[in-house]
Amino acid sequence: MHKNRPWNRDNRDRNMRGGFRGGRGGNRGWSGNHRGFKPQWGNFDGPGGGNKFQNNYSGNKGYWKKRDTPGKRLSEEDIGVTEYISTHPGFNGIIKSRYSDFQVSEISEQGEIAKLTCKKAPPAPEEDAVSEDEDLLLSKYNLEILPMETWDKINTLAVSKESDPGCVEIDMEGVTKEQRTKIHDAVKKAFGDSIVGSTVNIDDKKLMRFQKFKKGVRIDNRVKWMWPAEYVHFIVHKENCDTMDAAVRIAERIGVHVKPSMLGYAGTKDRRAKTSQWFSARRLDPRRFVAATRYLKDIHVGNFCFKHTNLKLGMLKGNRFRIALRNVTAADELVDTACRHLQEHGFINYYGLQRFGSRVDTPTYNIGLKLLQGNFKEAIDMILECREGPMEQALRTYKESGANAAVKLLPRRTPAHNEARLIRALAEAPNDLLGALGKLARNTRLLYLHSYQSLLWNRAVSVRIRRDGLKPAVGDLVPLVHVDKEDEFEDEEDSDSEENQSDSETKEIKQEIEKKKEVKVEVEVVKEKQQQKNEEKPKIPVKVLTQEDIDSGKYSILDIVMPLPGYSVDYPPNMKEFYVEELTKVGLTLDMRHKIKSYSMSGAYRHVVSRPRDVSWRCVRYADPFADLISSDLDDMHNNKLSGIVEDGKYKALLLNMTLPASCYATMALRELLKVDTSSDNQALQNNYHKERKTSTAEENGEKKAGSETGESKKADNESGEKSGKADSESGEKIGKADSESGEKIEKADTESTEKTESKIESGEKRKIESENEEDAKKQKVDE
Repeated sequence: MHKNRPWNRDNRDRNMRGGFRGGRGGNRGWSGNHRGFKPQWGNFDGPGGGNKFQNNYSGNKGYWKKRDTPGKRLSEEDIGVTEYISTHPGFNGIIKSRYSDFQVSEISEQGEIAKLTCKKAPPAPEEDAVSEDEDLLLSKYNLEILPMETWDKINTLAVSKESDPGCVEIDMEGVTKEQRTKIHDAVKKAFGDSIVGSTVNIDDKKLMRFQKFKKGVRIDNRVKWMWPAEYVHFIVHKENCDTMDAAVRIAERIGVHVKPSMLGYAGTKDRRAKTSQWFSARRLDPRRFVAATRYLKDIHVGNFCFKHTNLKLGMLKGNRFRIALRNVTAADELVDTACRHLQEHGFINYYGLQRFGSRVDTPTYNIGLKLLQGNFKEAIDMILECREGPMEQALRTYKESGANAAVKLLPRRTPAHNEARLIRALAEAPNDLLGALGKLARNTRLLYLHSYQSLLWNRAVSVRIRRDGLKPAVGDLVPLVHVDKEDEFEDEEDSDSEENQSDSETKEIKQEIEKKKEVKVEVEVVKEKQQQKNEEKPKIPVKVLTQEDIDSGKYSILDIVMPLPGYSVDYPPNMKEFYVEELTKVGLTLDMRHKIKSYSMSGAYRHVVSRPRDVSWRCVRYADPFADLISSDLDDMHNNKLSGIVEDGKYKALLLNMTLPASCYATMALRELLKVDTSSDNQALQNNYHKERKTSTAEENGEKKAGSETGESKKADNESGEKSGKADSESGEKIGKADSESGEKIEKADTESTEKTESKIESGEKRKIESENEEDAKKQKVDE
């Protein structure tokens, strides 16, 4: 190999590993970087390969180093989660040892459980064929839509040979938008692309104009919607990614005209899990979704149907959980006792750690508090705090030099990142803090605000239980209407209408009017909808318990609710002082009203204790720590058989199935079951249990070896102490040494054989899963 060849610079081989593309001896399009098949580092926009989560714009160009131990995360005590219901001691079990150990299926309002069973798009509906027979030519003209005289004029226009045949105009006074759409569709069906239709306003008069197609005339490219209903509903099965990320990736792959906000969904699901849930979209062909996700390994769509309503947050009945807890060490009797107690008595309905983010230095509730206080600059700085990930260099530059410098370092393929939106907005208008925050997805802003409410709720419940126990007390609140499906989603009911909604209602109306340019009737409809949105929702009626109610025995702890603070809730008399004290300390009031309406919180009620339904469990044995123990929707669809469960496996796992109401956290139910901290760093520390057992076995073998050596040494001393002669003594020592060496070899061979056997069992699958876990860790850093 000739090292002086340009393409072979830096010891690159003929397969172009790490070198120039095609061996042409120069850079191609990337200044200072090489464009080979396997470069040293990767980038979102530049050279391929390497770590796909590494940002090339960062000064630290290289692979991220995986931490030996997990970083510091929020603990349960940080978010006010301190109390338990049960008195059993709990037992060891690892939550989400693998993301396939946590599977969630959404339950619709009609009680249907989401399960992906078909990934094919439904067949497209066919238009009614029109015969070109002269006798049936009139069937092309819909006389119910337009009179024959108008059809004749349009037909004359279509067959005209003149260079400027003019146009046909129809008065649209008093004609609705739906009727105008039918006219356009009928003309397009009859004449195809030879006639171009449009709606124009002349002297405050609305006319429909038809012209013969010619260059320069705008063509109506709208495709007639032939499907059974306005909205397409479908199931999204995702693995190890969150709901918002799935929506962003699906929208980006469909096309530039589709925003993530155009996809509706009823609730957000866990990231580190396999989940199935419904999505919806208005007038988007199902075939586009199938094509967009065809090559995605972690997002799958299917089970298409059509409905007349869009999905909004809160439009679900609950979730069905299938969970595997690994390395269970307790006896089956203790496990059964704990599971039965959870089934009968439930768990404290705390908000789980997922609600508050994973950054211990800047949890989401701190950002929400700054927004509620009106400290928008501090809130933005918290959101843009520097951390590892593709935005690292841009975030560091923002802190040091401001938004104008940081915007130049934004990776091109992160348009949906909240941090990227903020930086771009601040670069355009540095002093418009509200405008910059308005660029965030509305659900994201609400997440910050609800996070602070949730923190206060957790703390209030812990104080209430410590003081009054797990029974109704005088001053508790009981709802007089059903609130099993939490009412907190009311603030988010319009979140899917437009992702970057303005906080200015006037601007929103003007944009709607300018965009549609419809008649005054339509303007009034827009204003009426805006007025309905501005109206305060009515309070949910609640009852304050008296001593007489307590003595009646009519109520239990399962009936008690605690409010999330806001202007539409009543506070329990026995806890009102706590709320006043906590809110006053941070400069807020009980009604949680804000000078900017979109930051005012209405509040909600949440049950203190929740009891799961349809609970079932069983203990199983397994030998491979990396084998799946629960079949997913894809496994069932492809008839994949699980091989992880074996009767004589050396490890034990608990398989738990249960159904929880919307907005309840399964991790809090598992916390009650196991009596352990559910934080990710605490769980991750237990995830090397299979390695620890191998280390323990090796230590035992070492102790046996040391004991053997000691015994042989004592034997040699005794033999040397006997007066049988020096020769006999030396002979004994040699024999003892030979026996000792022989014993060492045998034990060493046994140890190596054991290690080889264990290594062989774990080798193939382990390498694959460790690669997945490493990728998961990198994704988690991006999320942080």
